[in-house]
Amino acid sequence: MAGERSGEGRDQSLLIVGSGGEGLLDPDYWYKRGAAHYGSGLFEEAADSLARAIEADPIFFEARYLLGEALRKKGRYQAAVESYDAALDLKPDHPRSWRGRAVALNELDRHEEALESADRALGLDPRDARCWIVKGYAFHALGRFSEAAESYDRALEIEPLGPRAGRAWNNKGAALDNLGRHEEALECYDESILIDPFDFYTWNNKGVSLIALKRPEEAVECFGKAVELFPGYTTAWRNRALALKSLGREGEAEEALDRARDLEAR
Repeated sequence: MAGERSGEGRDQSLLIVGSGGEGLLDPDYWYKRGAAHYGSGLFEEAADSLARAIEADPIFFEARYLLGEALRKKGRYQAAVESYDAALDLKPDHPRSWRGRAVALNELDRHEEALESADRALGLDPRDARCWIVKGYAFHALGRFSEAAESYDRALEIEPLGPRAGRAWNNKGAALDNLGRHEEALECYDESILIDPFDFYTWNNKGVSLIALKRPEEAVECFGKAVELFPGYTTAWRNRALALKSLGREGEAEEALDRARDLEAR
């Protein structure tokens, strides 16, 4: 069974869905199909199947929540918010729906609303490290960098190791850089790199801190590592060009700038 609502077992009878003669299919079939697509990274197919499940059973909470997740993964953020809202109408105490809603709202640049959703999620599950990161991102986007850093600290208290910890260290470093606390930011980037040495964003951010600290030679190495990991990273190529130029290495700087221009022209 796909799930239960209000403690009652789901009806096992088959229902006709759609109008194209697909046959006798119940909402659980479409939900399971959607969940399988979602688990395989086929988010558009997942959304189509989950919409079928909801068509057959409009109060199928699990389908509405997972549809929100699939739409968000496809970058359809407004539609995702609407799906999360429909899920929350059915189950307002579901923290992952509030968290997913906050992520989608951040992507829509509706950061105040994202904070409200993150707070609702954390009120239900205060040990959700991912949600503390989402909240930190909203604070950062609003220019509230101290509060962002504090949110990332909360995430790190809960999850000191693992991929999300690497992201939290990187994001905290970016918040500290915006506060002019570059030495502390460098420490955060180093912690992030220890957890995930292949995160090109962190290598680039570390280079930016080093530029601020007037350490361009080390910055060039960091930007070089970023583009080694992701040769298509235009921002790092441009930053490398600036660092090389500050060192008087004009030829290398022009080569880096040419790489950035070529990538932007594609």
